[in-house]
Amino acid sequence: MNVAEKITYRGAFRRFSVTSLLPALILILSVEGSQAAIEALRIATGFNVPLYVCAPPGDTSRIFVAEQHGTIKIIDLASGTVLPTPFLDITFEVGQGQGPGILGMTFDPDYATNGHFYVSWTSADDGIYGMGISYVARYTVSPTNPNFADPATEVRIISADQPNTDHNWDWIGFSNRPGDQGNLYICSGDGGGLEDNGPNHMKPDGNAQSTENLLGKILRIHIEDDGSYTIPTNNPFFGAPPPTKQEIWTFGLRNPFRASFDRKTGDMFIGDVGETLREELDVEPASLPGGGQNYGWRYREGLIQNPRFANHPPPPDAVDPNLDYAHDTTGICVIGGYVYRGRVVQDLKGLYVFGDCFGPSTGNFTGRIFTASYRRGVVSGFTDITSQLFPTRIGGYELTGVTSLGEDTNGELYITSLGGDVFKIRKGR
Repeated sequence: MNVAEKITYRGAFRRFSVTSLLPALILILSVEGSQAAIEALRIATGFNVPLYVCAPPGDTSRIFVAEQHGTIKIIDLASGTVLPTPFLDITFEVGQGQGPGILGMTFDPDYATNGHFYVSWTSADDGIYGMGISYVARYTVSPTNPNFADPATEVRIISADQPNTDHNWDWIGFSNRPGDQGNLYICSGDGGGLEDNGPNHMKPDGNAQSTENLLGKILRIHIEDDGSYTIPTNNPFFGAPPPTKQEIWTFGLRNPFRASFDRKTGDMFIGDVGETLREELDVEPASLPGGGQNYGWRYREGLIQNPRFANHPPPPDAVDPNLDYAHDTTGICVIGGYVYRGRVVQDLKGLYVFGDCFGPSTGNFTGRIFTASYRRGVVSGFTDITSQLFPTRIGGYELTGVTSLGEDTNGELYITSLGGDVFKIRKGR
């Protein structure tokens, strides 16, 4: 089951507890009083399963909200209104079930001049398995209306057949690392199925461990002007003969639903949703740009041996997550976030802000917002700040399931929720 499906059926979510301490992981469960001067403000509501929020580079007047079942809408920040006509409407081609739909979007770094943006979406009931196809497609804004993009401008860049209706292609984004500009990163789930082990999954080790498909990975490609793509020459499998997929950058992931690049350091943060016991956060430091890491799924979940495969040792080259937590104490569906680089909320400066869709399996299935500090490979100061944000001071609005975090062009942070709300994190009183 993927994150979008978990969002639809919250009872299927499970897990999150703090794991053992490691040299590369220090978890301090505390509430930092210095973070009291923050709050959440509901800036818009009424969305239908909003799954992502972002803004074009340099555009301070708008944010864009992607709804799962095929529309992208604009919030005018000055007026606080949602524009009545969708920016993009592709409901006619995206899947309308529990797992498929629009699951990610990003704007071209040169959007101001070329008008291109990219959408990660999955269809339903087609493909070689009859379970849908995941696409990354390019669209272009109207030359006469900055608030509208014609679906007919679509150029399909890359695709993959899905063996199940969940764990599809999710977050997409362009790198900000020097020498890596123009390279698009695609977070790809393992194709669903319990434990990456079912019909249409690769044998004997599942999709995530196989380098012969694009599932359970992070992919890296370079977008060309005509909408085709090439393989960056420093991809770890560049030049490898078929059936190895040269698009692979890292592998051994279950469902990396949300990721981000730190806009200051270029470090990449990946929230990988787990199966039955643990959630994990992985950090790809900018100092190690070559990729090739294997995160160990399906034989390892977080830092522990997957009990479903108790007699199968994890891959010897498996990379430890930088943080993991258990379902019964903390949360059951990690939602990767952002290192705060805005200027307004000083109490969050330099902290990684992320969430969990539903909180612990023993709780009331409402979302959680966390912070943590990342320095030189070590995560510390892991803190639950939900109660500092919700209920909101203005309006008393509660947080439902967290579906995503997002940034505007200034680095200020937003939260989308299952209840159809968009919140902004701001300086409190």
